[in-house]
Amino acid sequence: MRKETAFIIGFFIFTLSTAALIWKVALPNLKPVSFPQVASGSLDVGPMHRTRALSPDEVKAVNDWFKDNKGGWGPLTRTPPSSGDARMVLNDAQGKEALVLTLWTGISAADWNSTVFVENPDGSQVHYRSFSNKEFAPLRMMVDRYPYKRSSFP
Repeated sequence: MRKETAFIIGFFIFTLSTAALIWKVALPNLKPVSFPQVASGSLDVGPMHRTRALSPDEVKAVNDWFKDNKGGWGPLTRTPPSSGDARMVLNDAQGKEALVLTLWTGISAADWNSTVFVENPDGSQVHYRSFSNKEFAPLRMMVDRYPYKRSSFP
């Protein structure tokens, strides 16, 4: 076998093995995010952590919002500036915690406006997505529906 042929075969094997390794690491993060049907939930809002139960209309709005926003979710790649402005704990029909949404409405970090984190209850998978004001409006209405003490800007 000539040196050139051995070099080309070696380069080909190296390139394919590198690509296979990258895909093996990246592929678990490229799975689509699936949202369960939500039956109930609670909303924890603001720095004073005022908690209230979601109304049936709000639960329906969350399920509709999930149907409209299935794509575009990515794995968490950077550290958020805070723990979020609101936290929504969502339960399935059996009353078991199904998802946790963390919402940034712009109170604590302006560059994270209209951003949502979706977490498994155990925190094993965290996906996030930034939305336009129009897409984020149904969730913002739930957060802003009841008054709460807002902290001032730093």
